Amino acid sequence: MQIEETTEVWEYDGSFHGFLTIVYHAFKKRQFPEIILTPDTAVESLFLSHWISTDTALAHKMYKRLLTRLRQENSQFIIDGFYCSLKEKERFLLDAIQIALESKDLLLNHLGHPSILALQNALKSLFGEVHLFTGFIRFEYIGELLYSTIAPKHFSLPYLCPHFAKRYPQEMIMIYDETHRLLGIIEHGEISFIENSEPPTFHTKESEQEIQDYWRSFLQAITIQERKNERAQLSHLPKRYRHHMVDFN
Repeated sequence: MQIEETTEVWEYDGSFHGFLTIVYHAFKKRQFPEIILTPDTAVESLFLSHWISTDTALAHKMYKRLLTRLRQENSQFIIDGFYCSLKEKERFLLDAIQIALESKDLLLNHLGHPSILALQNALKSLFGEVHLFTGFIRFEYIGELLYSTIAPKHFSLPYLCPHFAKRYPQEMIMIYDETHRLLGIIEHGEISFIENSEPPTFHTKESEQEIQDYWRSFLQAITIQERKNERAQLSHLPKRYRHHMVDFN
C-alpha cells in the first residue's frame, strides 16, 4: 500500500475512538500527516492544525476491521501502545499499523524501525509502572471502602485494576488516577471507570488516621538509623511513587 507522507498537522480529541477515526481517514486518503496533536499537545505547538472530529460509529467499524486483519499480538501491541505516555505516539502507531498490514509479521520483529522501537520501549515503561504500582499502592479504609490515589505517568489504571479485583474479590475499591482524571471502581471483582472525574470526597474516619499514625510509628521504631541506605532505597522505590504512600507522609 503506497502511503504519501504529507506536511499536514492533524488534531483530535485524544480519545481512543478519536485515534481510530484518524486511522480511518489516514488510510482512506493514503496520507499520513507529519504531526498529530491532541488538545494537550496543541497548546505547545505553533503549527496550524486540521481538526478531525471523532466519529464513534466509524471508530467501531475501524476497530473491528483491524482486529480482523491484524494478528492478535499486533492488535494488542497497538492498543497498549495507545495507552503509553509517548510523544508522537499516534504517528508511530500509524507506522505500526501499516507495517503490520503489509508484512503480516510480528511487530516485535521490526524493532529496527524507529517507530516500533519507540513504542516497544514505551510499552516496557508502561508495564514496569503497572508492576511497581501493584506493590506501592497504599489503600485506606473509608467506611467499608478501600481507597487510594495514584499519579502514574502512563495510562496504567485499566491495567492495574484487574490485579486488585482478583486480589480482593470481596472488597469495594476505588483508585483515583489524578494524572488522567480517571476513577477506577472495583465492586466485588467487577471493574468500571469514570473518565474526566474529580477526586471523590470523603469524611475520613479517625480510626483510619490512627492506623496510619501507628503504621508510621512502627516504621520509625524498626528503622536502624545507622543502616539507612538512601541510595538503595531510591533504587527500589523512586520518589515519584512516594507522594501518596502513608509510609512517607
